[in-house]
Amino acid sequence: MRYTTTDGPMPPTSTTRSRRSRAGFTLVEMMMAILLTMMVFAITIPFFRNQTMAVDKSAGRLDALQNARFAQNSIDRELRMAGGATGQPIIVQAAPFSVTFNVDLVTRFVTDPNATYLNPQADTLAVEGWEPSRSKKLPTSIVVYPAVMYYDANGNQTPAETISYFLYHDSTSGRSDIYNLYRRVNDRDSTIVSNNLWIPTDTAYFFHYYKSSSSGALSLIPNATLPLYWNSASHLQDSIAAVYMRVAGLYRDVRRAADVTRTIYHRTALLNYGKLKANICGNPPTAPTPVSNTQIVDGSGNIVKISVGWTASTDEAGGEQDVGLYVVERRLSAGTDWEILANVVAQGTATYAFDDFAFKSGTWVYGVFAQDCSPANSAVTGAGSTVTNP
Repeated sequence: MRYTTTDGPMPPTSTTRSRRSRAGFTLVEMMMAILLTMMVFAITIPFFRNQTMAVDKSAGRLDALQNARFAQNSIDRELRMAGGATGQPIIVQAAPFSVTFNVDLVTRFVTDPNATYLNPQADTLAVEGWEPSRSKKLPTSIVVYPAVMYYDANGNQTPAETISYFLYHDSTSGRSDIYNLYRRVNDRDSTIVSNNLWIPTDTAYFFHYYKSSSSGALSLIPNATLPLYWNSASHLQDSIAAVYMRVAGLYRDVRRAADVTRTIYHRTALLNYGKLKANICGNPPTAPTPVSNTQIVDGSGNIVKISVGWTASTDEAGGEQDVGLYVVERRLSAGTDWEILANVVAQGTATYAFDDFAFKSGTWVYGVFAQDCSPANSAVTGAGSTVTNP
């Protein structure tokens, strides 16, 4: 029998009330969920923190390396073209913290075929020979330059400008070993090239210099004899044949309270320097041999660079005497394709070296071949061993 009422539907039964009361979470269930969430965070947070620290550290090291490479490349790109202008000295100033040289780098006129770059909007006073009426002290010195006007073979003012690269201590760093690198053209305003460059307090140089003997052999000029200055282009035997740079970028790891540095060593040969002339461009040159490749590691066991060394071709100082440069290559030990790394200008030395800072992981072998003025190439001489990089 079914009962009804005129006042509305029957009230809910106790069974219905019991089911509706179970729609939420109990206090015990919520506490368990919070506990599990805290355990997950306790496990994952240290992992993400370590990953973040590793990324920051890697980025800092890369930034230090890129900063050093940019500084070195900026100087090398212009310094290797120094000279080539009649009447002017190639190197003007050779000092531990500054180098000044003459180079026809930029021109405003298409009638200047020896210039490297054409820029019709360039500053007129920065694309021509430096006039004595606008002379100025050379960076880091008290020497005023130029003392005379320089003219080309036609009696016109030389088109080669004077470029200085120099370093000054960064007083804002709060340290005594941090420097900024600057660039100046003639007497124009200096511009900053790179900052946060590290020069240890017991290292009294950024630049080293090499001179060439009558036979073409290079020898290091002692730092104690620097600075040197030139006003004349007629004394090549006293001039500079190559400039060596030690460029170090610094990253401060604040978490470990330790400095991380990345250092680049590079020697720039002055291509327009009065080196021995090639006598013959006949047969391909003999190959340089032997060739070595060696891993160089720091105090922590980390690979810093791969040092490649070789003995000069017998056709450089003897034979046809026509070797102009050496080409450094590398390839995977299991492969056959060589990857060209750099050209090293022949300088009349018995042995040569090249540092590969951009090495790659894997097992590699390095090789070198000589090139004469034809140009013709010798056979590639591979190193007698391999290097395995992680």
